[in-house]
This record gives sequence, structure tokens and C-alpha cells, in this order.
Amino acid sequence: MGALTASLLTLLHKVTGSVLVVFGIVLFPMPIPVGLLMIAFGLLFLAPYFRPVQIVVRKLRCRFSQVDGALRKVKRRCPPVLRVAIEKTAP
Repeated sequence: MGALTASLLTLLHKVTGSVLVVFGIVLFPMPIPVGLLMIAFGLLFLAPYFRPVQIVVRKLRCRFSQVDGALRKVKRRCPPVLRVAIEKTAP
């Protein structure tokens, strides 16, 4: 993969993660927890690139063992960027 392709993919991940987090915050008050899922996936997209996001996700995984267990279960079926995020944020 060329440097240009890698940088475009990184930019796509950052934009996708940011959009998911913003829309997740907007949808958070809804009765169905769609906003929460969007925030979670957005943070996972941002985690490989931002150390503060890694720290937040790691703390959440430590606090909520069910979330940690679910991420460990789905890790092998995730795209590479999410796999890296799950590995980097392991408690």
C-alpha cells in the first residue's frame, strides 16, 4: 500500500470516527441506545491514532467487563483498524 493510500485511509478513519462520535452524542438521548453504539464505534475508529482516546477506551473496558468481553469476542471478525484499536486498548 502506498504512502498516499495509507494517509487517505487514516484520514477516512479519523473522519468516520469523528462523525460517528458526533452523531452518537446527538442521538444519545433517544430511547433506543443507537447513539451509544455510534459513540463506541467512533471511539474505536479514533483509538489507533489518538492516545487520549486509547486511555478513555481502556478505562471504559476496565470498568465494564462485559464490554471488554464483547470486544474480545468480535476482535477476529473486525476490520484491521478496529482490531488494532481493540489490541491497543486492552486492559
